[in-house]
Amino acid sequence: MRQDKKITQPKFLIIQVIPKKSKKIDLEIELRETQQLIDTYGGRVVTRMIQNLDHPHPNFYIGAGKVEELKKLCDEEGIDVVVINGMVKSGQLFRVEKELWEVSTKIMVWDRIDLILNIFDQHATTVESKLQIKLARATHMGPRIYGLGKTELSRQGGGVGTRGKGETNIEFERRQIKIDQQKIKKELKKLIKQKHNRVRKRNEMGIGPVALVGYTSAGKTTLFNTLTGKEKEMNKGLFTTLDTVVGKLKSPNFKQPILVSDTIGFISNLPPVLIDSFKSTLLESLEAKLLLHVIDASDPEILEKIDVVENILKSLKANQPRIFVLNKIDLITKEKLLELKSKIKEHFIKDTLLSIETVSAENGQNIDILKNKINIFFKK
Repeated sequence: MRQDKKITQPKFLIIQVIPKKSKKIDLEIELRETQQLIDTYGGRVVTRMIQNLDHPHPNFYIGAGKVEELKKLCDEEGIDVVVINGMVKSGQLFRVEKELWEVSTKIMVWDRIDLILNIFDQHATTVESKLQIKLARATHMGPRIYGLGKTELSRQGGGVGTRGKGETNIEFERRQIKIDQQKIKKELKKLIKQKHNRVRKRNEMGIGPVALVGYTSAGKTTLFNTLTGKEKEMNKGLFTTLDTVVGKLKSPNFKQPILVSDTIGFISNLPPVLIDSFKSTLLESLEAKLLLHVIDASDPEILEKIDVVENILKSLKANQPRIFVLNKIDLITKEKLLELKSKIKEHFIKDTLLSIETVSAENGQNIDILKNKINIFFKK
C-alpha cells in the first residue's frame, strides 16, 4: 500500500465508459470539457481509463476487471481523485471508493456531477447560490456515506480518510437527506420570492431585461462588460459565473436604460439535477424580454454547442425572441465567418431567431451594430 503524501495539486484519473453507438465527436467534446473542469477545479489529469460497455456495470459502473486495473493505476500514479465521466449512482461510487481503500482511504471517487458541484463550491458567493449547491448535493448524494472532498460533501459524509457510518445506515441517511432537502427548499422559496419582487421592481425602472445566455467560455462576461461598461471579473475557467449580475445599457433612444443580465453558462450533458437546482439563478434569463445567445465563433464544435444551449433553453421553456451573437470574430477569417452564418441559418433558423450578429467583445468590433439591433427590438 502506498504512503499518502501532501500535494499542492491533486492528481486526477478520468474513467470514460463508451457505448458502441456513441458518436466520436460527442465523446471528444465531453472528455475535453472534463479536462477543462478539472483544470478549473485546480487538479491535474495524470491518466485516463477507457472501457467499451453498452450498459454500465450494476455494481461498479465499470467492469469488475477494470476495478482491479484501477487499483493498480491509482497506486502507481499516486491518484487523489478518480472521476467517472458520467452520471453515476451513489451506490456505485461508494463501492468503487470502498475497493480503493486497499490503496488509500484518501482516494476520492466522483462522477461528473460531483466535479461540477465542487467547482460551484469554489465560486459561489451569494446565500442563494450556496443553497442551490446544497440542494443539488442532497439530491445527487443519495445514500453515499463516504466523504467526497474538501467541501460540503466531506462534512456531510464520514469525512476524508474515514470509513463513514457504514452501509447499514442507508435508510437513516435517506431520511436525513429528505429533511435537508425540505429545509433548503423552504429557504430557497423565500429567496426566490424576494428575487421575483426585485426583478419586478427593477424592470419597472428600466427596459428589458436582455439576458446573455450561451455555452460556458463563449465570452458572455466580456460581452456583458463591453455592453454595460462594467468591470465584472473574467476568468478562463468553466462555471466561474454562478450568480446573475445586472448592468445598464444606455441608449439615446430611451429615457430609461436597457437592463442586461449575465448568468451561468451551459455545457453538454448538463445534469438535470443541476438545471433544476439553479432555476432561481436563471430567473433573470427566464423572465427576459430578449435573449442574446452568445456563441464562440472560433469554436470547432460550434454547431454542437449551439444545439446544447438551445435544447437546455427549450427544457426551461425559454421561448423568448433571441439574437445569435457570434463572438470572437477577430479569431477567424471573413470567409469562415460567412460559412458559419450559412450553416447556422440552415440548422437553427426558427421563428424565435431575430438575427445573427457578429462581434468581437474583446476589441469592440460591431458592438454598436448589436446595440442598434437591441434598440430596434425595444422600439417596436
